[in-house]
Amino acid sequence: MTATLPATCEGLGSIDESVHGAWIATAAEFAQLGAEWDTLFQRANPENIFLSFGWMSTWWKHFGKGQLAVIAVRDSDGRLVAVAPFHVAHSSAGLGARRLGFLADEHVGSDYLNVLADARCGAAAVEEIARMLFAHHDLWDYIELRDTADSPLMAAFAAGLLSRGMCVFETSRRACRYIPLPPTFEKYLAGIGASLRANYRRRWRALQHKHQGECLAISDAAGLERHFPTLIALHRMRFAERVEESAFLAAGVPQFHLEAMRVLAAGGFVRLFVLTAGGEAVAALYGFCVGQTFQFYQCGMHTGWLRQGVGQVLIGNAIEHSIAGGQGTFDFLRGDESYKAQWADSCHENITLRFFDQRPASIAARWSLRISAALRSAAHSLRTRLAGAPRT
Repeated sequence: MTATLPATCEGLGSIDESVHGAWIATAAEFAQLGAEWDTLFQRANPENIFLSFGWMSTWWKHFGKGQLAVIAVRDSDGRLVAVAPFHVAHSSAGLGARRLGFLADEHVGSDYLNVLADARCGAAAVEEIARMLFAHHDLWDYIELRDTADSPLMAAFAAGLLSRGMCVFETSRRACRYIPLPPTFEKYLAGIGASLRANYRRRWRALQHKHQGECLAISDAAGLERHFPTLIALHRMRFAERVEESAFLAAGVPQFHLEAMRVLAAGGFVRLFVLTAGGEAVAALYGFCVGQTFQFYQCGMHTGWLRQGVGQVLIGNAIEHSIAGGQGTFDFLRGDESYKAQWADSCHENITLRFFDQRPASIAARWSLRISAALRSAAHSLRTRLAGAPRT
């Protein structure tokens, strides 16, 4: 469907700022950008681990295919003021068309993907990024921005593409629930449902009094590496009990996270909460503390302790720890799991946008992707009907 873009691009500085971009296509150039990218990440403060150099460079190492297409934008003093973290790879659904998209947009569940930009140069930077993309349009056929932030910066970037004759279609929206955290945990508990509040308090007391329950908050590199296998084991146990597959356990993904965890722990970003009871780990929660935001990424639970509400207790402890640490937001990230709605009633959205122009290869990709989507929808409908048909 045709996209509905954010209406405002305010707060992005003047489009007249003097900036210039550079196209980065080699691994060596990409690696050299790391220190400056880290500095820009701290200055721009996106409160989103998925825009960090550590996350994206580790993803490229483990899953990268095709060609790097990173655009580095500098001001008149040569300081890095924006990064467009792109790559180009052949699409599996678009007749092999060359898709330009964000780094880390497959396999690892990155949310709020976007251009990283200094606020004072945002408008000028995204205009320069759009110009650079069209200066290199012989390298790509269409643009697909997966799970991008519904934000003024993305609106400005999209406007730059549309002004150059591209058309845009929105292919999906995903809810990301979050909690605006109050000053104290007791104040937070007072604002949630009475049943959730009572169950959390009762279950946590029972675990403490009957099973010596304790919640560990781990952030040091050695502790994270030591306890990461516990998270994997508990997550695997939970999904095996549900007879479901988990993308977190897919080939290469645990290895990616182990390395990303080491890299990001050096900046103090990683948190691993482990709930113990009866002398064993019964639940684990993995996330990232970035600026004033805690991002809840993944968890696992011991199936033998589910009746004791260990998942609920662990989430409550993670929220309490985040408030005590000065965080202002607890973000559950993507997913429509019912438990998230119990804890959080605020919501961001991720959107996926596709941009096409009038070149024959871009037009062919557009129609191929439409046909592929229609075939997938028809196959899903057929499977649903067959599953519901009475057996004879």
